[in-house]
Amino acid sequence: MAQRVRVLVADDSAYMRVILKDMIDSEEGLTVVGVAKDGIETVEKAKELRPDVVLLDIQMPRMDGLATLQRIMKEAPARVVMLSAMDKVDDQLPLRALEMGAVDFISKPSGPVSVDIIKFRTRIGQILRDAAKARVTALKSVRTPHPRRLSLAPDHAPRRNGLKTILFGASTGGPRALESIFASLPRDLPAAMFVVQHLPAEFSKSFAKRLDAANGPEVRVAADGEEIRKGVCYLAPGGFHLEIDLNESHSYITRLTQDAPVNFVRPSADVLLTSAARCCGSNSLAVILTGMGMDGTYGAMAIKSAGGRVVVQDEASSVIFGMAKSVIDSGAADRTLPLEDIPREIIRFLEG
Repeated sequence: MAQRVRVLVADDSAYMRVILKDMIDSEEGLTVVGVAKDGIETVEKAKELRPDVVLLDIQMPRMDGLATLQRIMKEAPARVVMLSAMDKVDDQLPLRALEMGAVDFISKPSGPVSVDIIKFRTRIGQILRDAAKARVTALKSVRTPHPRRLSLAPDHAPRRNGLKTILFGASTGGPRALESIFASLPRDLPAAMFVVQHLPAEFSKSFAKRLDAANGPEVRVAADGEEIRKGVCYLAPGGFHLEIDLNESHSYITRLTQDAPVNFVRPSADVLLTSAARCCGSNSLAVILTGMGMDGTYGAMAIKSAGGRVVVQDEASSVIFGMAKSVIDSGAADRTLPLEDIPREIIRFLEG
């Protein structure tokens, strides 16, 4: 029998501590080894119990959730999943938590004391099981400073006609990886960029703002039917598939659909990449980053078959080496690179 994932539950509400413990203990492969009512107690119990995963409320007394996370990553490194009540907190706080080393976050459905959280038991259980597979060393390393900004060669001139596209697929660990890449790229790239990052829909706008604040390419949440421009990155909004299409004037445009999830997710990297292979062919570069599952594999194969290139993040720099490994196993990956080398590979593609 596989060993159970040991979870420490930290929430300032006694009710939430009880209901979360009961929920988690009822889920296959999970067990609660302790509970904590404030930030200081959470750090103490993390050091004492050495749980596989800490489920940490972002709003905590005595020491807030972000400060607690920071101390855990320094004093008792662990996989931390944040709980956030979106009606009470700054929507940037969960994203800051990911930057500081959290694996993932869960939105409380109805405020700090969510009576109806039991409806999401199965999903929460899966997030905790997935989090237990994250590499703690990678979680700690993602907090390193941004690398220096790159630029294209001064005499650069495009060798191919058509729209060059850079397409990113990411899940667990992706927000911080994408921030690092965008912070290294120049503002006015001679290509359009597209991102599928598995995040709840309510964080799409705040994540686009955060990526844009890296002062690399301009980032916006994609809208349906928008004419695609070079130098702009289009983020797939949560709950919608994003595709590249051609209109009647043969201009490249975005398409948003709410077709069925692919690989259990919507948006799906496979949907984006297959549309790019169809519309842009060899002008496409797919970049598959850290994340659980196999989303992006079929699309990467389509890009490669169309003459495009496929780059994946290596295991050492990935929080979870799932999506990238699946692409490697399929034979579609042209290069496997550490996160810090991916921006340079993007520049090479654009100069080629």
